[in-house]
Amino acid sequence: MRNLYNSKMTIQEATLTKDSYGSDTISWADISGLINIPCRINWLHGFARGESYINDKLFWMRDAKFYCSYYSTMNDKKKDKVTMRIVYDEINFDIVDLGNVDEKGQYMIIIVKRSEV
Repeated sequence: MRNLYNSKMTIQEATLTKDSYGSDTISWADISGLINIPCRINWLHGFARGESYINDKLFWMRDAKFYCSYYSTMNDKKKDKVTMRIVYDEINFDIVDLGNVDEKGQYMIIIVKRSEV
């Protein structure tokens, strides 16, 4: 399966800081050991994306699935806030869900949606 990894992604982690006015701001930084990770991407289309229309506006829950080796240091949420994201081809993707594909800690699937910010 590792031979199928024909793309590279980087995982970033959010850090909450205060700006000069005391407001919370989020800054993102690459995580050591999770830079240029070999992966395979399955871009989702139509119903598979989880598309839905509300008041004639398109909403979706996921854009792609990233397949890669298992990294125990990855998480997708802490206290209902996204703390990690994927950067692929200079585009930011929020992590929607993580899965341990083989349930043996060898491979994982990362379901993402394109960041809105």
